[in-house]
Amino acid sequence: MVKKLSPNSLQISKKLFSLNTIADTYNHKGLKFLEKDDYENAITCFFQSLDYDQNYSHAYSNIGNALLKKGNYDEAVKMFRDAIKLDKKNSVYHFNLGVALTQCNDHKGAVNAYKECLKIEPRNKLAVKFLANSYKDLKMFPEALKTYKKLEKLDPKNPEASFLQSKIHIRNGRFNLGWKMYEHGLKNNIRKPFAGYYNETKTLWDGQPFDGTLLVYGEQGLGDQINFGTLLKDLLNVKQDVIVKVDERLKEIFSNTYPEITVYGEDDTVPTKDYEKYISLASLCKFFRAHTDDFTNTQFTNYVIGKTENPYINDFFNKISGFKIGISWHSFSTFNGETRSLNTDQLSKIIKCRNVNFINIQYGNVLKQIKEVKLLSGNEILKVPFTDITRDINSLASIIKKCDLIISIDNSTAHLSASLGHPTWVLLPYSADFRWMEEITPAIWYQNTTLIRQEKENDWNSVVDLVCNAIDNSELNK
Repeated sequence: MVKKLSPNSLQISKKLFSLNTIADTYNHKGLKFLEKDDYENAITCFFQSLDYDQNYSHAYSNIGNALLKKGNYDEAVKMFRDAIKLDKKNSVYHFNLGVALTQCNDHKGAVNAYKECLKIEPRNKLAVKFLANSYKDLKMFPEALKTYKKLEKLDPKNPEASFLQSKIHIRNGRFNLGWKMYEHGLKNNIRKPFAGYYNETKTLWDGQPFDGTLLVYGEQGLGDQINFGTLLKDLLNVKQDVIVKVDERLKEIFSNTYPEITVYGEDDTVPTKDYEKYISLASLCKFFRAHTDDFTNTQFTNYVIGKTENPYINDFFNKISGFKIGISWHSFSTFNGETRSLNTDQLSKIIKCRNVNFINIQYGNVLKQIKEVKLLSGNEILKVPFTDITRDINSLASIIKKCDLIISIDNSTAHLSASLGHPTWVLLPYSADFRWMEEITPAIWYQNTTLIRQEKENDWNSVVDLVCNAIDNSELNK
């Protein structure tokens, strides 16, 4: 399981090149290739550098950088360790070793690497941030909070440290404090609100009654908007003049769900004359989810299937007898997407369960994975024909409602199924997203949803075993 590297994840090892040495020349040439993302030629040049100087630590480190960008994380770890053997006092080598170990999901090793970096360079803000993230991934929350506070002191004008702290507070049930700090994420586009709304000329809504129309705008990804969209039900209890702007794919289903609300897509222009105040979907949490009791009986469970029935969906399900499980196993998110996902071996073990029809509700291009799973399991994941569940969320909702059970990793499909109030099992990594809370089996946000968590890091096999046993030992597939 891997995480996609951000542009700022690596600190490139550079040296003041004295071009009179051949090793320097090849290293410099390799860096030029690396800047162009030409990893193969870069690696060739770095190895040529080592041919002339076997103790050239920068070349080892730069090979590691190239391997990191290629996704060869285990090999990158070896190269950074070789560089450190030659130069233990280079903070960059320790930092990049931490990045590589993080990519390998060796968070304990990453903690040690970032600590070594900070012994040499105590004010390395990126190392402090990554150290805190590793503590969080290990569920060492007091250490993570302490380290984020250190980052706050090093970089007081950057709101990210406060935003990252908020997620720890929320996941541990400190909602009032957590949602207040979560607001820092709107600064510098950390929460990725739709362009043109935060800090504009209109007034940010403070939760108090007013005459006029309120614009509520979406932010972050599709799953986030579905999750936070459940708050619109609470909002309508106190404010009726509301317009909403969400991801284009959610426009129809939000319109069907809330006929009293005018819903715009992300690409639509909302006339400024049509509203007086504005707020983001997630910011509604500070008004309607500030305490644990606020979650009781407020879960949203009445998303409609759509205005029209899909004949292809109806025909498909009419031909299937027996128990039907919708299955989603992959996240395409650039933030821990691979860590949240099942590989084909793990998925195949679930699909081997007999007397069960597994229905594909996985968005994206996964045909290759489906074919591989069929070869490994002997069973097939059935696909509804003539439907685009990536773009057509109404069709996806219709398929979900026709399944008896949904099994999904943490992605937008899980949030959609849970929001529908449909029986849903959500499979979670060891350090799950903050909204799934800590050590809570039922999902606090949703009714009729069961959370199945990794008990230790990277242990999807035990989760898969639990799922298989639950299916085999129940009346589901009888």
